[in-house]
Amino acid sequence: MRLRCNPFQIFTSSKTPAGLYARQKWLHEQTTATLKADLQETVTGLLSSQASDGSWDHSVVKTVRRLFGLHLTVRTQSEPINKALDWLLDQTLTTFPHRRIDMGEHLTRGALRSLPFTKGCSGLFMTGATLFLASIFGRENDSTILEVYRRLNLLNIKNKGRWCGWSCSNNILRAFVVHPHYSQAKAVVLAVEALAGVQQQSGTWLREVPFYQTVNALAHVSISQADVQLERAFKRLYETQRHDGTWGRSHKEWDTFLIIHALKNKKEL
Repeated sequence: MRLRCNPFQIFTSSKTPAGLYARQKWLHEQTTATLKADLQETVTGLLSSQASDGSWDHSVVKTVRRLFGLHLTVRTQSEPINKALDWLLDQTLTTFPHRRIDMGEHLTRGALRSLPFTKGCSGLFMTGATLFLASIFGRENDSTILEVYRRLNLLNIKNKGRWCGWSCSNNILRAFVVHPHYSQAKAVVLAVEALAGVQQQSGTWLREVPFYQTVNALAHVSISQADVQLERAFKRLYETQRHDGTWGRSHKEWDTFLIIHALKNKKEL
């Protein structure tokens, strides 16, 4: 897709995890001294103040945020990352398959800013985020991880394409599309079909379906029905791109990151 405006400008000099990913992968700054210094500064900040149990402040949301930031910057396993994953797995396995649990903290849009997850049932947020992070950090074949995926696959089939509400389904779909085996599971096919049933001709979905996260998730799978939906969504994105090259309103850098990542996954950019 030939966009009307340069979408990469917003990442110039950015020190956020998404911005640093963009500077390394898309702006090709990986060999520059400035990028190396900025990357070191951000990674040091992400690793700082980790508790002895592997969490950050014994908070699921903070631990998920730190691990996702490390995924975008470091992208390889390490002792701090594995300790954090072990802590998250302990929290998830003691609560799954419960949908609503007391996390001791509120899931708000602000708390989930710059994450691929959305506000929904606390239990399914924890499960989706933990499976996602375990899969991208090389723990996708752990027996406990595979068992939770198996049960979620069956739950989706039973519910004919949904795990719960649209936000919860987004959080679980995120985990499925990054798993090398379960990205091709029946649950993913049904979830994509469910989304197709609520997509408008304009390219958007129901209001409850997070647009930018859904575009990015669909761009991770090789399913014809996903490609049909993406064609409509990409047309809308071409028409709504701002003059500064971005998309979104309050989270422009993150929303733009999600879209560029999706376009590149589909070789449209």
